[in-house]
Amino acid sequence: MKFHSYWHITILSFFLGISWCIGVTLTPVGTPSSPHRINTLAFATSTVAPVENSTQDTVTPAPTPTPTIQMSTPCPRQVCIFNSQFPLALPISPPGRDTIEPSYRFGSTQGGQRDPHHGVEFINRAGVPVLAAADGKVVVAGDDASLVVGPMVDFYGNVVVIKHDVPGSAVPIFTTYGHLLRVGVSVGQKVRQGEQIGEVGLGGVAAGTHLHFEVRYGENDYNAVRNPELWLQPHLDETGNPLGVLAGRIVDDQGDPLEAENIVVKKLDDNGKIEKTYYLTTYEDAAMLALPPWYDTFALGDLPAGKYQISFIYKHEQKYQVEVLPGVVTYVYLKGK
Repeated sequence: MKFHSYWHITILSFFLGISWCIGVTLTPVGTPSSPHRINTLAFATSTVAPVENSTQDTVTPAPTPTPTIQMSTPCPRQVCIFNSQFPLALPISPPGRDTIEPSYRFGSTQGGQRDPHHGVEFINRAGVPVLAAADGKVVVAGDDASLVVGPMVDFYGNVVVIKHDVPGSAVPIFTTYGHLLRVGVSVGQKVRQGEQIGEVGLGGVAAGTHLHFEVRYGENDYNAVRNPELWLQPHLDETGNPLGVLAGRIVDDQGDPLEAENIVVKKLDDNGKIEKTYYLTTYEDAAMLALPPWYDTFALGDLPAGKYQISFIYKHEQKYQVEVLPGVVTYVYLKGK
């Protein structure tokens, strides 16, 4: 479907603690125009537009200092590029499987079969080492048969929770490691990033051996979770460059967070042909939507750099194109029309 309105797009690119704001105005569908070049500074090369209209005006950059992790306000434009610190290392290391299980992402319900997921899963055999995601202090270690760490007792079985002081964050971050076979640390112990703290297991409420991993923001509470894909360091591509992260906020025509059950993200090649398709939803618990510091309603990590088409349904199908950059968070703010 075509959109008969003006779209205003601003790109924020973080480089050495400085963000560059770049505005792009797209002409309405049906208005004669010729393509224009985009001036670029640092990482600022990303655009978003309804797929039927990709004409772009020349832009003028203006520097504005902005914190890296602690966003005081949500991304106000259609695209923000965040040179995030990605403070958390992956809690599983090869030869263990260190990739997130895509069928049960953060905030999803696996097609309505399960409760909204408060973390992500790393599916592995029992006994695979589990590693601390960052330097910190252990605040929970042992089984939760008499301790409420999740929604109920005996939910995680053997579990470890570590408190971290993350540079750039005004509040502490807690990481949770659930369903462990064995716990190798004790409460009060200080750990270093990459240090083994336990082993993958099948304790508590678990279907198959895996590590359940959570990021808790500001407090050690089951309802203070955030999407780990915005905190974990991306993998590297075949050339050694970091993969990118796509995240964003979808709102309705009143500006309220929109629960979209059918987000389709398609990787496009240089000729516009589809290389790969990802299916996801906005977080399926309304209490998870648009929370600080990212104010996100969906996120998708480990994406190869390049052009992507994002589509979702709000009254009718809506499609946008965006460029995902390597090693940064490409954040889109999409308002349904």
